[in-house]
Parts: sequence; structure tokens; C-alpha cells
Amino acid sequence: MKINKLKFLKALDTVKPGLSNKEQIEQSSSYCFKGNRVITYNDEVSVSCPIEDFDIEGVVNSEELYSLVSKIKNEEIEINLEDNQLLFKAGKMKAGLTVHSEIVLPIDEIGEITKWKKLPENFVVGLNFVMGSCSRNMSDPILSCVHVNKGSLEGTDNYRVSHFKLAEEIKTKSFLIPANSCVKIIRLFPQEIAQTSGWVHFKNDDGAVISSRVFEEKFPDTTPILEKEKGKKLTFPKDTLDILTKAGIFSKRDTILNESVEVKIAKGRLSIRSENEAGWFEEKSKVDYKGDEFSFSIPPYLLKDILGEINACVISENKLLFENDAWVYVSVLM
Repeated sequence: MKINKLKFLKALDTVKPGLSNKEQIEQSSSYCFKGNRVITYNDEVSVSCPIEDFDIEGVVNSEELYSLVSKIKNEEIEINLEDNQLLFKAGKMKAGLTVHSEIVLPIDEIGEITKWKKLPENFVVGLNFVMGSCSRNMSDPILSCVHVNKGSLEGTDNYRVSHFKLAEEIKTKSFLIPANSCVKIIRLFPQEIAQTSGWVHFKNDDGAVISSRVFEEKFPDTTPILEKEKGKKLTFPKDTLDILTKAGIFSKRDTILNESVEVKIAKGRLSIRSENEAGWFEEKSKVDYKGDEFSFSIPPYLLKDILGEINACVISENKLLFENDAWVYVSVLM
């Protein structure tokens, strides 16, 4: 069969978030082809994407397959399955990759999806907003999750709280989804949602599906910390976004959820500092604020998103609050 190289490569890229770096589960670092779809599974998430007219079934090592396809210059690739080998032909090039006909990945445990429901139009924006407040301490799995609760999304690590109002209610049961999975879900930009036992599924307009394990435990009540208090208004300097962009160079981690900058206000100066193994960064700017000095930590992507919409917050005795019509962000001050 002949297949378009770019479309094939796009499908392989789409399902990459479901690959495992360490094969703790057999075949979890491989591409699985089944039912005109390519599937990946790593026990936390599974991603599948349709490949038109690709009727080969079996499992192929992901690293060699992706490297080979990405380096082919021809627009079309001829691919056939013969004697447990996936044979490639493009121009003068020929190659073969071993295919394991037996699929042992436990993809059936995800459950059969029978009905999809539409997601609110601002769901992805909300998920991106609240996941930045989730705990990175995996010993407390509840706080490492986003709480999806009908008409709202929320995340907290007991020091920060994000609350986001959805454009409309999601017609599913409430659930907790790991923040690590949220990062992958956002990349897919889904429009529909479905649930099966222990899993939640998201689908985009291209027919790609990402499935994530969920928790169904009770999420803590964040209402008390979200309550408004009297305080002083702080307007961030105009150059804050530029400073955050530079600080982002030295806050880089394996995921944006592990990235952080320290923001400090003292003696009429705003200071932003970041550091990693490569080095550190700090820059100050004048700020019109005469209250007590304080500091807080926040993922730089999240502060940039917030300041992209509003440039002021309220500082009370022990917390900072950003708020607009759709969301609230609160951080305990240090």
C-alpha cells in the first residue's frame, strides 16, 4: 500500500505522549497498529490516531520507525507487511522493521467508548490554567490532580489554588485527572469527552483520542481560601512579561509543571528569579507598592497567561489574589 509520508508522520507524532521511556509494561515503548489506527499505551495514558487505508496489524519499535519515516524525503512511501516484517520502499530506499503480530498491551482495559459528549469551548484554556496549581508531590495523588466538577475546574497544592469557570457544564460525573496527563491532553486540543470505568477519554476533530486514568476520591474544599479579603492593589510593571520570558530560560525542566520562578516585592522593587542546573537569572523592576515585603512562587507560563489578561492583583495579610470573570488564582505569601 502507498501512504502519504507527512500524514503518517503526523499520526506517529500525535500518539507519542502515550509512549513510555522505560518499558515497564511490555510493548509500552512501541507503536501498536490495529483497526486502521496507531495506538500507544504507558499505563497512565493511551493515545490513538486514525491512519486512513492502513490495514496492518502488529507492534513495531517506536524509535526506529519514527526515525526512519522522518528521514524519508519522498512524499509517498510504499509499506507492506511480509513475513513479520514491515517493508518500506521510497525511491531507491528499502528498509524492513520487525513486526510483533501478538499485541500484549492491555488496551482493552480502557473500556469501550459508546457515546461522546461535547466539551465546553473554554475547557482546554481552563485545564491549562488550573493544572499549574497542582502539587508535584506524588505521595499525595489527590492534590496532584485537576478536579473536573461539572461547571468548573480547580487545582491546589495547599499553598496555591486555581479555580476556573467553564462556559457550560460538562455532562459527566466529577473526576480527578493527574496534572501530568493534562499537559498531554492540552496538546491534542480535544472537543469531545467520554468516560469508562477508571478512565476519561478526549477526542479532537481529527479523530485522535487520548485516554487518561482518573481518581474518584473526594477533592478538598477550596472555598475558604478563595474568599475575598480586603487588601492593597498591586499593579505589575509593564516589563514583567519581558522579564518572565528571560527568566524562563533558567526555569526549564522536563515539563512546564516543574518549572517555577520566585517573585519578590520589597522596597518598591519587583524581583523575578529563576535557576536550574545550567545557571540562574534575576532581574528587578520598579513597582508602586508600599506594603510589607513578600514573595511567592509560580510556574512562569501561568503568570504570563494571567498578566496577559489582567495586570493587577490584591495583596491581603497572607495571600495574593488575581481574579477576573472566568477564573481566580490565589497564592499563600511567604
